Amino acid sequence: MTPRKTEAEARAAVAAMEPIMAIEGREMSDADRELLVELIQGTKTIEEVTKIIAREAGYEID
Repeated sequence: MTPRKTEAEARAAVAAMEPIMAIEGREMSDADRELLVELIQGTKTIEEVTKIIAREAGYEID
């Protein structure tokens, strides 16, 4: 899979979201931040991210 954005661009996009999330009283874990960076880069698909999140919540989907 070819990245659509560089890692720096993806991290900048996530960093731009953080003040908005803070205003809303939300925080993002380091693991979730890394998943979002990979999703923005295009190195992980939404399907892969969905499975990871579901597994972390105790669901087994395939």
